[in-house]
Amino acid sequence: MSTRTAVSREGVLEALRRAPRRPLEAALETTLDHLQASARSGRGLLADLLGRAEAFAEWEHYPPRDALDARSGYRFYYHAHAAQQRARDEHGHFHVFAPRRAGEAGYVHLFALSVDARGMPLRVFTTNRWVTAEDWQDAAWTLRALRRLDLSGARPRRVASWLQGMACLFAPQIQAAVLERDHRIAQRARQRPLERVLEDRRSHIVSQCPVDLARQFEFLQAAGIA
Repeated sequence: MSTRTAVSREGVLEALRRAPRRPLEAALETTLDHLQASARSGRGLLADLLGRAEAFAEWEHYPPRDALDARSGYRFYYHAHAAQQRARDEHGHFHVFAPRRAGEAGYVHLFALSVDARGMPLRVFTTNRWVTAEDWQDAAWTLRALRRLDLSGARPRRVASWLQGMACLFAPQIQAAVLERDHRIAQRARQRPLERVLEDRRSHIVSQCPVDLARQFEFLQAAGIA
C-alpha cells in the first residue's frame, strides 16, 4: 500500500525562502562539488558503497553494519528490494535514522531517499513503523531531529556528505512527506488501534514525494539562493 504527496512549486519556493540561507548555500556547493568530482573520475557515488557492481546483493545493507556517526548517533544505510518491488528507475534507496535519545538504545526513521543507478535522487518517502522496527515518533519530533542531522563522522565520507546535502536541499519535500505520513496514520487510527496500524504488513510506504536535482536547483535560483 503506497501513496503519493505532491509539494507545489510555490510551497517549495516559500519553504526555501524561509530556510536559513547559509546551510542551503553550503549544501548546494557540496552537491555541485560531488557532481563535478564524479564527472571527472567517472566513478559514481554508489561505487563508494557497492564497489564492484556485480557484487551488489538485493536486501543487503551497505555498508554491512550501517554508516554511523558515533558522536551524533545519526546513521544510514543503502539497500535495494527485489527488482519487481522497486519504483520505476529506482536502483535502491537510503534510510536515514536519528538516535532515540542521547546515550539510549533505539532509533527513529527520518526519511528514505530513492536514487537511480547513477545515484541521482528520485523521491523521498516515509515508511510504516514495522518496516525498520523503529521507535515511532510524531512529525514534530522527527522534523526537529532532521534539522539536527549530523553525518559528518559517518563513512564512506563522500556518501555521508552527499546525503547530508540532500537532506538540506530537499527539506521542503521531506517535511511534506513526514507531515503527510502523520496525517494518514491518524486517519487509519480512527478505525482501529494505533499499534495495529503501525504493524500492518500491508502498509509499507506511507507517503512519498518525487524529487529532481535539476528542478531543485531551479527552485534555489528562483528563491535567490543559487
